[in-house]
Amino acid sequence: MMGALTEKQMETGTKALVLGTLAGFALAAFFYFRKRNDAQGPAGKPQQPGIKDLNMERYVFEMAADVGSISAVVEQAGDCYSVQLDGKYAGTMWQDEQKGMQWRTGDQELEPYMREIAMHLSEAFSRKGFPSLLMGTYPEILSTVWKTSETLEVNLKTDTDMEIFTTFLKDEVSNLVTFEEHLDLMVKKENDPYFVIVGIN
Repeated sequence: MMGALTEKQMETGTKALVLGTLAGFALAAFFYFRKRNDAQGPAGKPQQPGIKDLNMERYVFEMAADVGSISAVVEQAGDCYSVQLDGKYAGTMWQDEQKGMQWRTGDQELEPYMREIAMHLSEAFSRKGFPSLLMGTYPEILSTVWKTSETLEVNLKTDTDMEIFTTFLKDEVSNLVTFEEHLDLMVKKENDPYFVIVGIN
């Protein structure tokens, strides 16, 4: 009886080992394919290098200053925004719920610019402020210029692949838009007459 019990235990142990091994392989395969798919964009297309996560708020714009203009990069960091001015970290700012959502900062270097930065942030999801959101999302964009009230010229870095970039832009740009007015993006490389129109709304 003891021999039979041992055989039964061995058989059960072997089954458990086989099932455990299969489960381990299945789990490893799951994480491998999940990681592989995470590195790809919609419909399994490889993600374009440089295109930012569309769920992350980041804005790039120019501000007037005594010395000409200052380039600002404002990036969401939890409940506050991290600010770089002319490529240097200037501090963080946030909205104070106890003071009527007024903008606050603990960084002296940032204080003189808070009002203008706050104005840009409030306009970011309108058509007027859309260029700062566009430039914050796509690092391939060097500059934007309003050609008419409905046409925004978008100048790309010279080493950008136009076909890949415009394909991704057409697929993704609607995820950034919350305004209803029509807008044409005239996408081109800097100092190159060739352009592609990407219509919004």
